[in-house]
Amino acid sequence: MRKITLRLIVLLLLVVALSFVFLGIFVSRKITEDSIAHLLESDRNLRMDIGDLRAGIFGGKVVLSDVLLSPRDKYADNATPAAERPDPVDSQTRIRISDATIKVRLIDLLFGKLFIDSLTVDGLDIAYAIDEEGNHTLDPMLDPPKYVKGALNPEYEEKRKRRELAKARRKMKSEEEDIVDDSFNVSEMPMATKLKSLVLRNSIVSIKLIKSNNRIAFTDVKGSVSDLDVDPLDLMHHNSAYLELSGNLSVSGPQGEIEYASLKLQADGKIQPFDSRTGFLNPDLVTDLTVKKGSRIMSLPIATKLASTLDQLEEAGLDLSVIEEILVVNEDSKFRLGLRNYILRAVEPLPVIINENRLLIDKEAWLNTANDEHLINASFTFSEKISNSTFTRANTVLSEIVGKSVAGPVAELLFTPVTKEGRIHIPFVSSGDFNRPKVRAAVALRDLADAVKESLKKDPLSLLKGLLDR
Repeated sequence: MRKITLRLIVLLLLVVALSFVFLGIFVSRKITEDSIAHLLESDRNLRMDIGDLRAGIFGGKVVLSDVLLSPRDKYADNATPAAERPDPVDSQTRIRISDATIKVRLIDLLFGKLFIDSLTVDGLDIAYAIDEEGNHTLDPMLDPPKYVKGALNPEYEEKRKRRELAKARRKMKSEEEDIVDDSFNVSEMPMATKLKSLVLRNSIVSIKLIKSNNRIAFTDVKGSVSDLDVDPLDLMHHNSAYLELSGNLSVSGPQGEIEYASLKLQADGKIQPFDSRTGFLNPDLVTDLTVKKGSRIMSLPIATKLASTLDQLEEAGLDLSVIEEILVVNEDSKFRLGLRNYILRAVEPLPVIINENRLLIDKEAWLNTANDEHLINASFTFSEKISNSTFTRANTVLSEIVGKSVAGPVAELLFTPVTKEGRIHIPFVSSGDFNRPKVRAAVALRDLADAVKESLKKDPLSLLKGLLDR
């Protein structure tokens, strides 16, 4: 009896194993370049080209190579097989992937669904442009397609209207801004409710700002999204992921002839991918960002403009070259940033040590990355070394102008409004176009003539004696 039972178990295991093998072979044959491309092209307004595809029957692993997502054309509209398609037209808007390894549940493909357990992307290359309204050239590719397999998409009008409404609401300035919809909903997410990991390696993102023609490049990007826990039916309790991202950010002028900044960045922390009330992508993403030691700012219009407002202090002995030269971050600086509709904002004060001086950007400062508009309240505190040398130099400079006996009082009148804890401290406000900012000191600055007049009122005899002693 025991032998019969054992044989039955062995036979049952053999049947199950063979069934799994045949099922795997059957399902893997359904995973082709055409099936994957048609799956995505049926959902988004783009064209997908795949150079090579390898599917493993065990483990549910699919490897895609030389993937290109580009603007949609008639071949995508008609679901033309890959072998019959000509090469896609070159476009400045693209998403290119060297290799993508996906672990999927093969059984779900039998039902026309694709659930992803893990995704590793090597060599992601994204390029697009943003206009001053915040519209980007990738946007049309995220729309629903008008035609699917040559026929009019019955969901096209409904999804198009919803997406246009989302775009309009994103631009509204009202108290209801936080209930803005997006076109992508958690219910449409083509991946498992729990994603173990999404890994990104050796990637680049290139952005052209149409208004200024400036270019932003995020290179050598490495990162991961792990512990993704999303339950469409319970977003209040299951709506989180852990983000880690690092790379080099460079900002340059038109044609790349002038480099404004080269920053080493690292982001990490827990994020909420979706709005818990609507199920749409979270319109207000907050994350921890670190600007690494050694990052450089070669040209900062705000700094140049700030220096030009401090002529009276420069005349009295303050060396402003420290503001206008290449700014180097002396130590890792970590702070929290929020991103909403292309607007970066400081969730909390942002302190940065630059050339041994301290720049402090106040909470709620913001920059619209689409059109370069900004409003920043900040302060620049000179190092103790520069402050002390300035006070010493001021006495020498002012002694030559008004005499030794009154140089001290005049220097005190000039520097007291901009001195804090023994260091020169300049609070300021910057607004308008980031490339041509309007910058003003947030304290009343005295010029030399006013300081001399005030000293004259307080002690005219000392001033007269000082002038005679020159």
